[in-house]
Amino acid sequence: MTAVGFGLYFVAVVGLFFWTRAFTWTEADALPPADKKPGFGARIDLSTAARDMFKFWGPRVLVVVCLASLAVRIVVGDFAWSDLIVTVGVIVSWPIQEWLIHAWLEHRPPIRVGGREVELLITKTHRAHHRNPWDPRFGLTTTYFVIAFVGGVPMMWAVPYLLGWLPIGAAMTGNLITFALILNYEWIHYLIHTSYVPKTRLYRRLWRNHRLHHFQNENYWYGLTMLAGDQVLGTQPKKSLAGHSDTVMNLGVESVAKTDPVAH
Repeated sequence: MTAVGFGLYFVAVVGLFFWTRAFTWTEADALPPADKKPGFGARIDLSTAARDMFKFWGPRVLVVVCLASLAVRIVVGDFAWSDLIVTVGVIVSWPIQEWLIHAWLEHRPPIRVGGREVELLITKTHRAHHRNPWDPRFGLTTTYFVIAFVGGVPMMWAVPYLLGWLPIGAAMTGNLITFALILNYEWIHYLIHTSYVPKTRLYRRLWRNHRLHHFQNENYWYGLTMLAGDQVLGTQPKKSLAGHSDTVMNLGVESVAKTDPVAH
């Protein structure tokens, strides 16, 4: 990609980021209806869950980006051992990345700056999700953040290539695997927050782990598609020892301001 092409791509991504960020709902909108008992509703199958998830733009964009990344990787060619090394590296580091984003960003409490309370928009989005874990819409990565991935992930893998640390093929493999894992995260997370009943041992383990995070104690069980981060960082206790958190539904923030936007 030429410098001009790269610049245009960057400008387009930034523009889309702020445009999609402007489409907001409020945290109050995420609350379950007062006249309806919260719950997951009637059981659904995998095809219904997939059809419902792909009604939203974020997952659609990720599928297109994954297919485009695969096509680029095939066209670039030049497959080597470095592709395997990059693939293993991305997969091994993934559970730690999941843990860090979930625990350090999405669960970061508000801070006071100059007498004013400030918090990240991603934190507000995630708190909306905790307030209504029965609606999988609020568990999806917000569209503006998906756009950030579309811009940031290729740039992240361009750096080691431009510095001569990786051949172009391996960098494109890293880009493809990263987007595939992001899409897998979206699917697993969405599915867990539906009424679909686990049928495999692996998925049941992921389902149980994340449901405990939402309905017992938000200070544990931060992993979602891979649980090694919790095991390594000590946030996967036995259920009987974790206790029940009084703030599991609001993350310690009692009030809900109707004018406080949460971008999607």
